[in-house]
Amino acid sequence: MATRKDATTKLAVQVILSSDGEKEKYGQRVFMHINPALSDEDVLSIGTKLGALQSYAVKAVNRTDAAGLGE
Repeated sequence: MATRKDATTKLAVQVILSSDGEKEKYGQRVFMHINPALSDEDVLSIGTKLGALQSYAVKAVNRTDAAGLGE
């Protein structure tokens, strides 16, 4: 049976750097070492609060989980 090892989570807040009406330019603020045990709701809440500290508008909050697999 496969088991997960060394689980990690990162949080990315995507922001709109500029917009000319047709095209938007995006940037990303990435926060590493987020506790993998946090629920999606908690990660979204944290990302939204961090995004509110930015001078740019928030486009999206993303969570990325990774883990090694072994037996």
